[in-house]
Formats: sequence, structure tokens, C-alpha cells
Amino acid sequence: MTMLDDQRIAELLHSAPVPEPRVDVGRAIRDGRRRRQRRRVGGATAGTVLAGLGVVGAVQFGGVAREPAPATPALAASPTVSTPAAPASSLTCEASWLPQPIPGPVAVAIGVDPTGRHIVGEIGTGNEDGRVVLWTDGQATVLPAAVRHGNAVNADGYVIGTNGDGTGWVYRNGSLRTLATPPGYDAVLVHAINGRGDIAGTARGANDSHHAVLWSVDRPQEYRLIGRPGSTATGITEDGTVVGKMGGLPYRWTPQGTGKALPLPDGSPSASVESAHGTWAVGMVAGAKKGGGVEMLPVRWDLATGAVSRLPFPGVAAIASNGDLLVGDGAPLVVAPDGTSRRLPGRPDVRATEAGTYTAEGISDDGLTVVGAVYENEVHRPLVWRCTRA
Repeated sequence: MTMLDDQRIAELLHSAPVPEPRVDVGRAIRDGRRRRQRRRVGGATAGTVLAGLGVVGAVQFGGVAREPAPATPALAASPTVSTPAAPASSLTCEASWLPQPIPGPVAVAIGVDPTGRHIVGEIGTGNEDGRVVLWTDGQATVLPAAVRHGNAVNADGYVIGTNGDGTGWVYRNGSLRTLATPPGYDAVLVHAINGRGDIAGTARGANDSHHAVLWSVDRPQEYRLIGRPGSTATGITEDGTVVGKMGGLPYRWTPQGTGKALPLPDGSPSASVESAHGTWAVGMVAGAKKGGGVEMLPVRWDLATGAVSRLPFPGVAAIASNGDLLVGDGAPLVVAPDGTSRRLPGRPDVRATEAGTYTAEGISDDGLTVVGAVYENEVHRPLVWRCTRA
């Protein structure tokens, strides 16, 4: 990225109004896999937009998103890329394959723990048969066949997820345990786990009833409901702060269970929180109804100050505890809170250059490890980017 690109991003991060992407929002409870890269903006993926004009050059502020410029290669086919992340330091990033212990044309990495050591993903055919895989320091472990849809991993390597029948589970040190489903509900969606072993998710039942739930790795058959009926929990920080939604509003709960609505951007009637790390949270904010759906934009909250801001990107895949934003889907980019940015490099053995070749799903707390996948020749392969400071 150039200094001009960084200046433009920094300006856009603090500016308003914002473009008008079009994304259907038909559910308050997202499925456990939460593939953010599937979001589309004005018919263009994030990768198409980013590959157009210097990260956000295809975004028109104050109106609808205009057509992107002819796309340059989504990622340079270079094994390493060094770009200035800040005036006083530089980063060198390299993309490496993750080993595939079992065959399957759809192999993806979908989450990474705060330290960057543990990575969770899936390998299968793409027909809801994916086996959950845990990579620790590059070594792969295939989880028992009884579990599906791994969703997150913590710094101890504990993996959580939700089976297709709505059963929540936790995998810990080679042992598999199911999570209790609260009475009155028939399924749970398990979304996040922190270093203490606290697990956040949502119980769901008939007539779209749902309630935010907390479990513990140590006592998976015990649970605690938080908030009121109609609440959801989608993220949890290391100190036990839970984020989610209640009464149509984005919400946060303290470790003691005290809840408070998060602010909405001016003119926005509602929003949802997708995840939280450190003192940061990201989600989607609703705008006007159009074409049977609702316009949505990514939004960021500073949980320490309560500040909320729309983001000038089509979508955000994740946020690190240091505030780094992972803008994925086609041309993965990491953007720091001050607007400085780095585009992640491609693999020299990957020939495809179109937007969507690379996807990025998870980022470590220090922003130095990013996980995702490459799509080429109708095959997905899991990938990890490792960055080091000069």
C-alpha cells in the first residue's frame, strides 16, 4: 500500500456519509459458521471493490456504490510482501499452506485463536459433510466424526461449534463434550469462546424464540441465560464481556451480567454485533428497506469509549483486539485503527488472480496471523498468513 492509500483510508474511516450496499438481513440469529465473505455489496464482492482503486477507490460516498474499475490482480503472486504498517516499523508477511490430513475439495481455515497458534477449519465436499480440523503450530488434528461446523478456538486450543441438529459442543484436550440446551428450547448456536473457557451462544426454539446463553468449558452441562427472552449472544471478550442483540438493538453485557445497549450510528434504526475482541466490536448496521431486504453496512464500536462508526468497506471479516480490521473476500487487507494498511500477499504457486481467489476469515490479537483459503480450479485450500515486524 502507498502512503496516499493509507491517507485515503484514514480519512474514510473518520468520514460520513457512507455508500449503499445491498445485503438481505433476514435473521437475527446467524448460523454457527457465519461466513462473512458471502456478503455482497451492490453486486460486487469486497475483493472486487478492493482490487479496483486502491482499497476503497470504488466506493462513492454520499450515494450508491458505483461500478468498480477494471480489476487488477487481487493479490500479487509473491511469497512475501513488506509494507509500512506505521512510520516507525514495517511488516513482512508470507502466505503458507496448511496441511490437509484428509482429502476434500473444500478445505478452509475459518478461525484463529488470539495467540495465532491454534487454527480451526473444515475439510469436506461442501455438502454439509465437512470434518472439523484443528491446526496447532502447523500440526493437524481431525476432530471426531460426530461433530460438524467448528466455529472458534481459544488460546488453549479448545474448539467450539454447533452440529447440524442444533447440538452445541466443545472439544478439549482430545475429549468431546456436548453443551446443555436450556429447557424450552430445542437447539443452540455456539459462537465464541474466550481464554477462560467461557462460551457464548444462543438458544433457539419454536416461533423464532431465542435467548442468549453462557456455558463453561469446565461445566458444559450447566448454563446461564443472560438478558431477556429475545436476546442473542454472538461474541465474548477475554474479560467475559458478552456482545449480541436484544430488543432490536446491539447489546453488551458485563461479566456480572449487567446489560446496556450499544449506540447506533445517526439515522440507523437497528444494528447487530457479530464479534468482539479486546475493547472492539464489529457488526452490521441496518439502513433503509429495499427490494424486500434491508441495506446493511459494517460498523465498529469502541467498547471502551462507546464510540460507534460506520466503516467505508463492503464488509469486515474480523477485528483483532488491537483494533486491526480484517477486510476479506478476494483481496485480504488489514487496516489499523489509524488507517494505515497492508495488503496480504498471494502464493507464487497460485495462478488465479480474479477477485475471490483469496478469502480471509480470522485474525490473531496482534494482527500478525490471518487465516483463510484459496479458491482455484474449483478447489479450496486452507491458508495462513504470518507477519513479522522488522
